Amino acid sequence: MDTYGLLAVWSGYLFVMMSGDLYDWFDDSFLFHSGEIYFSPLLDLKKKLDGSCVSGNRNGMEKIKCDTEAVDSSIKSIFSERGDLDFAEQLWCKMKCVSSYQELIACFTLVLESLECGEIQPWIHHGSGSLLSKLIQQSYHGKMEAVSLTGITPVQMLLEIGLDKMKKDYVSFFIGQELATLTSLDCFISTSVDLQEQVHCVQKLHHMLEIMVSCTVLLQFKHESLFPWTQICIKYYRENPLDEKHVFQLPVSSALVKTFCQDSHLEVWKVDISSGHGPKEVKTTWQVSTNPPVEHMMSNSTGLLSDSTVNAGIEEKMYFITVVKCSQVHFR
Repeated sequence: MDTYGLLAVWSGYLFVMMSGDLYDWFDDSFLFHSGEIYFSPLLDLKKKLDGSCVSGNRNGMEKIKCDTEAVDSSIKSIFSERGDLDFAEQLWCKMKCVSSYQELIACFTLVLESLECGEIQPWIHHGSGSLLSKLIQQSYHGKMEAVSLTGITPVQMLLEIGLDKMKKDYVSFFIGQELATLTSLDCFISTSVDLQEQVHCVQKLHHMLEIMVSCTVLLQFKHESLFPWTQICIKYYRENPLDEKHVFQLPVSSALVKTFCQDSHLEVWKVDISSGHGPKEVKTTWQVSTNPPVEHMMSNSTGLLSDSTVNAGIEEKMYFITVVKCSQVHFR
């Protein structure tokens, strides 16, 4: 399971527990990596605070079998590139797959005791809003508030540092690719809202990331197209709740998709033709498909579009008109 998936799982557990449905820690079917010991990596992290989280496999030579794998692979590579992980972010990398509630408590107990005794003085990014980050800042002055690692507190602490890391990952991507500014992303990374709203903001950022990566990997679109699309997505999500089924209307020039359309042998084409302006504007929509609207049309293809009429050297593919719409025209 990837980092975003794990974050969704932990947020789900937390909100169930916050609703009052407290229960014995998960049965064996909910254990992520049963039998793994997490004290060793934590001790390693404690000894090497200036190290970075181990990145995922970067061989990159594996053949991509499908479009989904290509997008997922690209997203994973994006999130393995950051080299400025602070202590809390590295801790998330180590603890995100703990296998039990008791293990979660034990890990945080080890960290808090080490901070309180002054055994470690880790650095953290400015602006981190998690409870753990506040405790680390307090440890610099030799005085930490007491935290009871009971109830939902350990799960909430883990979710907070995971959210902090994911926000910085997304900001790093959008700013690094020159698709957005920090100011335009402020509303998505605010720590002044409650935890559930922060989770929703991260989900919005992830949806926008998926759109941009899909357009880059699958359609090979460049920055000049991705930048205005990012602004459209940001504007929508600044004003609306998460909606992964929302259809974004992203402007694309015909020249931009010419090569893609020629090489992909599309099965459904939709063309909108507009003429005139204002009240005199007429909009006509044509949709053609390789699938006939009714079976009997297979025996009579007269008058239908064919690839052979354009490219005589390729295998003939018939297209059937399946949708024709025209806006109302007023005659005087």
